[in-house]
Order: sequence, then structure tokens, then C-alpha cells
Amino acid sequence: MRTFDWNRVLTLNKEYLSDKQIIEQAEERGEDVPDWDKVAQTTVWERWAYYLYYNGNNGVNNYSYVPAVIQKLATMDGWDPTTGGACDYENGGPCIIQFGAGTLNVTSMVLFSQGISFFIQSLLLPTIGSLADYGNHGPKILLWITLISCAAQIGFLGFSDQGWTWWIALIVGIVVYVTYGASLVFYAAIFPRLSLNDPKVRTARREGMPPAEYSALESMTRNHYSTISTTWSNIGFLLISIILIGVFQGLANLWGTDASSLPNFSLSIASAVCGGFWLICAIPWFSIEKKRPGIPLPSDQNYLTQGWISTVKAFKECKRLPQTFWYLLGYFVLADAVNTTGQVVSAIQNQVVKFSGNLLTFFGLIQAIASIIGCLVFLYVQKYFNLKTKTMLQVSNVFTLLIPIWGCIGLGAESIGFHDVREMWVYQVWFGIFTAPFYAYTQTVMSELIPQGKENMFFALFGIANKVSSFIGPTIIAAIINATNNQWSGFPICVFLQILPICIIWRVDMKKAALDIKMYEEEERQKKLAESLDGDSSGYKEEVHEPVERKFDNEKTEELY
Repeated sequence: MRTFDWNRVLTLNKEYLSDKQIIEQAEERGEDVPDWDKVAQTTVWERWAYYLYYNGNNGVNNYSYVPAVIQKLATMDGWDPTTGGACDYENGGPCIIQFGAGTLNVTSMVLFSQGISFFIQSLLLPTIGSLADYGNHGPKILLWITLISCAAQIGFLGFSDQGWTWWIALIVGIVVYVTYGASLVFYAAIFPRLSLNDPKVRTARREGMPPAEYSALESMTRNHYSTISTTWSNIGFLLISIILIGVFQGLANLWGTDASSLPNFSLSIASAVCGGFWLICAIPWFSIEKKRPGIPLPSDQNYLTQGWISTVKAFKECKRLPQTFWYLLGYFVLADAVNTTGQVVSAIQNQVVKFSGNLLTFFGLIQAIASIIGCLVFLYVQKYFNLKTKTMLQVSNVFTLLIPIWGCIGLGAESIGFHDVREMWVYQVWFGIFTAPFYAYTQTVMSELIPQGKENMFFALFGIANKVSSFIGPTIIAAIINATNNQWSGFPICVFLQILPICIIWRVDMKKAALDIKMYEEEERQKKLAESLDGDSSGYKEEVHEPVERKFDNEKTEELY
């Protein structure tokens, strides 16, 4: 039996046949090239451009400068309900603002804005998701989403020290949040195609590698693409933090002050730099991405409704793919818990550091370094001990759970539980090492639970689960904080929300899922074969791909998962 050297995952593509060579050799032998082998292979440059895009789209602005600008402006326009005077944010006092006919806690407002953005995404993604499934519209959508998000981030240069403009900044911020979230969904839907068309995977399939070996190679290649792209996102986090430290020092020299005492406008400048950095890093991907179009949209369907129809169809697959939907349920709650916990800590952190852009940047720098270390260590440990992907995810989940548990201590204490700057330094390291891998492994586990050819449909559902859940948590906790005027009161809910999905994901049986997927793919192949024989009413006959044997060897499957 052929054995596979995992170190070859890191080798360059040039040792494999090119698309042109594959066709030429097939013609020399008088053989037809299978349809799956006609799809463009993933090139070295394309792979690294994919990583570079995530380098720019690192999310630092969404969690640091944009919410900090909004929160700072609102704090300047608000008042302390206990004294009636200006907000005493330096000592962590309560702060409320006028919101319609009533008032709203500033931290609650920040959480509500996040919830609103996730709600918009939950409506937007099913509407435009079909554009990624059919034809070749996916790349164009990702391009426009990227341009709009970068423009909105740069647009924060329009906000300085006018507290009353917080509501305008809030609207622009929601645009940033929505486009950033949408970009992640369309970006994540790309990597299964890239990994499936990696020359190593294609060569293994072409040469008839034994099913269990091929399954292991395919799984590890997906892990590699997902984890390395996440690592490069954290490298981007590191690079932009270094750049911004230089920018803040330059502004300090220009304005004749020290970097820790810069005016509020420095946060807006930081937002613009982040937007420009993402735009520059995105150019290579949009320049060299190869076309791998989906099937034509059925003549009786509409792009704006097909996504919702596909979402309903995806939910109907629950009985055929029960393990996939158990995982989606667990992820639904888990994503909400992790995102909400991060938002609560971020709002508290802004007050603890007195909205210091320079200190926030150093936090980002430390978190980026820790995240790079965390992703690489997790990947190394997984390969060295041959651990299951789900196991690595659960390890990350358990250590991430300790963050809201620590926050609960802050309910009854005034010196610990996210009350001190020193704790914030520890939080950056902890989050980077143990939580950063969470984002890679949730995607990878999902990719291993999706039948081939259904990546966009299920990743759209995966994204919807993230967005819908992530507006529920912030909304509930914002209401609790608004009622108690205590920012730490949301942590107990976060603890419960993280324990529940750990239990749900634990029950997901990856071996059973692999067998379900094999059966599903065979049923779909037979269905397509029957349709192609009958002929499509529109004259289009859908391509029938040969089924790829996946994780169905019971003994080997158990070893893999």
C-alpha cells in the first residue's frame, strides 16, 4: 500500500504535472482526460495570493479601531447616570447616551451595533450566496465587498472629536462589519476548491492512490490550507500592528507629544491605514485567481431567491447528513459565545486603557505573535501525534472557555477579572495561543462534513449559522448590561453559551459522518446520471463527475478521525 509523506504538503507545485502536460500526456496515450482533471490546478502563486489576501483581511480594525472610535465618540457625547456629569470612563464608571426617546448604555450600544451587523449579514448572505454557487460571480462579489469595506474603513478619517457624530460613525462602522463578515464567508468557500485541486491531491487521484490514503491526503491538505491561511491572517495582524506603531510614533513627533497621549483622531488614522493595507494585499489574489465556475443557474430560478431556496434545501438534508447538522448546531452556539465574549472584553478593554490607540496597537502586536505561535503549534501537535481535527478544535474550545470564566470573577472583584491593564496583556497572549486556532479548525471540521460539489451551499449555511447566532448573543447581553449598568454582567451567559456547544460537538461522530457523505455522494451521482440521460429542459446537461471515494474504510477512518 502506498504511504504518503506529510512533508510533501509543503513542497512546491512545480514537481507535479501542469494542466497542459496532463492533457498532452493523455493525448499521447490516446486517453480522454476525466472532467475533474480538466479543472485548473491550484498554482503556487495562486495559493500564496490566497494567503496574502487573508494577510490584509486580518480583522484587526473590526475589533480595535472602528469600535474604539464609535465608543469614544459616544462616551464624549454621553453622561454618567449616577452624577449627571461627564462620563468617568477612566475609572470604569457607567456611561449612557440619548438613544431615540430613551437612553442606552454605551457598551450596550456597541454590542447592539455588532448584533445589527450580524443580523444584516444573515439576510444578505442567502440573497447573494447563489452568485458564488452558479457561474463565475463569486470572485466579483468578493472584489466588490473588499472595495466597499476598504473604502468605509478609510472613510473613518472623517471622524475626529465631535462627540455628536457617533451615530454617523456607527452607520459607517456597521458597513465595515457587514462587508468584513461577508468577505470571510466568500473567502472560506474558496479553500475547499483550492485544496481539492492542489497538484498533490490531483496527482494522487490520477495515480489511483488507495481510498484511505487519498482520504488522509485530502483531509490533511484542507487542514494545511485552512491553518496556514489563518496563520497568515495573524502575520498580517502582526505586520499592521508594527506599521501602526510606526505611524503613531510619527504622529507623536508631528504633534509634539508622546505616543500614549495622541488625540482621538489617531484612531481614525489607524482605521484608514488598516483599510489601505487590506486593499494592497488583495490585489494579487484578484489578479491571478483562476476561473473555476460553477454550474449555470437553472432557467426557472432567480439569483436573488436561489440562495434562500438552497438554504431551505440545505436544511432539508438534515436527515441525510445528521452529523453535519449536529456540528452546525454546535457551531451556531459556539460562534455566538466566542464572538460575544470577545466584544464584551473589547469594550471593557477600551475603558481600561483609556482609549489609547498606541496601547491597543501593542495589544494587537502581542496577540498577533501569540496567534501565529498558537496556529503553528496546534498544526505541529496535530501532525506529530496524528490527532483528529475535531480533537484539536475541542482543545481550543476548552481553553477559550476560561476567558469568560475569568471575566465572571470581575463581577465581585475590583482588582481582577479584566479590571487591570496587566490582565489585558495576559488576555492577548491567551487568546492568540488558544483561540486563534479555533477559527481555522471550525472551518476545517466543516469542510470534512460537506459532500463534494456542495461546498458553497453548506459554507453559506455555515456562514448564516455564524451571523444569525452572533446577533442573538450581543443583543441579549447588551440588554443585560443596559439594565444593570455593569459591563461584567454578561460573562455568566457567555460561560453557559460556551459549555453547551462543547457538549454538542463532542457527540459528532466523524466516522459515521464519512459514511453518510459517501452514501450521499453516490445518491447524488445516480440522480445526476438519471437527469443527464433524460436531458434538461433548458438544453443544458449537467456534468457528471466520477465519485471520489472518501472516508469509508472503517478501520482507516477511525484512525483518521
